Amino acid sequence: MSLKYILGVDGGNSKTDYLLCRADGKFVNLHRASNCSHENHDRGYDWMQETMAGHLEVVCRKNKIKISDIAAAGFGLAGADEPGQVAELTKRIKKIGFTKFEVANDGILGVKAISSAGICSINGTGTVTLGVDDAGDILQVGGIGDLSGDAAGGGHISGRAIKAVYHALFRMGQKTSLQDGVFELMKITKPEELHTAISQYGWRSGISRNLIQFADGEALAGDAVAQKIFDDVGISCAEGVVGCVQNLSFKNEVVVVKAGSIWNVIKYPGMVDNFVRVIKENVQMPVRFELLEATPALGALFWAKEQLDGTVTPEYREELRKFLSPQKYTELAGGK
Repeated sequence: MSLKYILGVDGGNSKTDYLLCRADGKFVNLHRASNCSHENHDRGYDWMQETMAGHLEVVCRKNKIKISDIAAAGFGLAGADEPGQVAELTKRIKKIGFTKFEVANDGILGVKAISSAGICSINGTGTVTLGVDDAGDILQVGGIGDLSGDAAGGGHISGRAIKAVYHALFRMGQKTSLQDGVFELMKITKPEELHTAISQYGWRSGISRNLIQFADGEALAGDAVAQKIFDDVGISCAEGVVGCVQNLSFKNEVVVVKAGSIWNVIKYPGMVDNFVRVIKENVQMPVRFELLEATPALGALFWAKEQLDGTVTPEYREELRKFLSPQKYTELAGGK
């Protein structure tokens, strides 16, 4: 009897991880490659299909298997934000040779890494909320921009900090200690230089991380404007979770998973406090909060196992989590 393999794919906007295991949970291989998002190339889905097929060819050749040997797969992919995108990505993955698999926004991986059902609030570079209920129905809230209420994530926070300084100087906004840090990071010395600096949009990616850390420090020091930025982020993320609860069907408990760098690095407690408060005030059933520590690709792998035989026992999860600890996973990925 031939061995059965399962595959978990975590395809973000910066990299893609292909995690291959035997169905019994024995680790086989981790292949880290460049991103494969159709949104990152002018050839779109054609490029995504060719890129993913090429990386999977490497995985199969390295482990002396064929695509047909992979009994089930889970694909958490950036750019799977609305039904048309999911349908097209599904079609392309079928063309690569997969038959039993599921595709959703990579936000689903935070849920599947912890539980078969639940809600993942991603608050990292960007933001999205994705819920999977006990019947397997999936709902994505946000992840497509300002009009869907995406008021969280690093880009939003750094933008809010600069906006707060501009408003304090020119629009009757509340005074804030954020000004010194914004001026220093944007390399300006006078208020009148801020308008020009803002118009040069390309600078933002270079200072965003430092600006977020600075704003966090000012919030901890008591600056009301900085505190409101993070309070509002917590509230916005909570609204996405509540929206998932209201539109999905959970039986006994809602597992809420926090994933992403902002959830992990911000020390000002108001963001998490407001997140928890709004959810508890609006969800009339038990809620269990988890901070994602497992690698998201494990969620894709557990999702594949669910499709294969419908079961992912706590023991199965724990064994793979222990083996593929964040440190071990980084080592296997080449230290990147």
